Amino acid sequence: MAWRHTVTSVIFAAALMSGVAHAKSTDGRPIADYLLIGSYHMSNPGRDLENMTADDVLGEKRQQEIADVARLLERYRPTKIMVEVDSARQAELQHNFAASCKGKRTLSRSESEQLGFRIACARDLGKVYAVDWNGQGPITDKARIDYAAAADTYGQQEEYAAFKAMVKAQVEKDQRLLGNVTVAEALRHFNGAPWLDWNAATYYRLGLLGTPEDPVGANWVQSWYGRNLMIFNAIARATNAGDRVLVIYGAGHGNLLRQLAEDSGLYRIHDPAGWLSDTKPAESP
Repeated sequence: MAWRHTVTSVIFAAALMSGVAHAKSTDGRPIADYLLIGSYHMSNPGRDLENMTADDVLGEKRQQEIADVARLLERYRPTKIMVEVDSARQAELQHNFAASCKGKRTLSRSESEQLGFRIACARDLGKVYAVDWNGQGPITDKARIDYAAAADTYGQQEEYAAFKAMVKAQVEKDQRLLGNVTVAEALRHFNGAPWLDWNAATYYRLGLLGTPEDPVGANWVQSWYGRNLMIFNAIARATNAGDRVLVIYGAGHGNLLRQLAEDSGLYRIHDPAGWLSDTKPAESP
């Protein structure tokens, strides 16, 4: 029975992977290049526990800085650009993209457009890919992922307060930094190891809320991991052999979307730092 279970699992896994990409190498080597740029939310959607407030990216100073970032990232020569827009809105995204490239529509404040549209238009790519997914997932009862309520229920107010303080302190630090640096410098910060390490630790802390019998925090983190897997699956399915994929996403997704790309074996992973600076050669790994 153990042997049968192992074989079945391998066959099932192979069946799942068969739809991941349009092409795969026959020798197990990567088929495409992958550059993920984790960004702060330029349009201030305000959906996080603690939110940094971005200054107006449509102002002259920020527009010049964003143009500089776009110039740097164009050196990567992306063939496909994928952004944090719900995949169900692909037709709307494509309409807005085409109108923007023709000069018939002003770019919105979102990083998807300020960076994604701008670079895709300059590269004459013809399309930007909507790859976001934000469904509820298998945990359909929202009470089972309400970690704030769980903290009250199980006397974990002190742990929850420490978690919120950890997040607030970093967001305040990010806010101060953003007010004193260029967009390129800010993006290097959000894609750097110190920020990514802090971000990963927050999910660990949040996952401890609740109890072994009612693991509300872990349920929420499972949903977050699942969301990122769905996003990465959309990225992988849109990838063909020889593509140079540029993903522009909220920085909080950075750890998982990089890890999934590395684990998939589909990609040669690029370090964002090299593409966000004039001083470091932009070389493929």
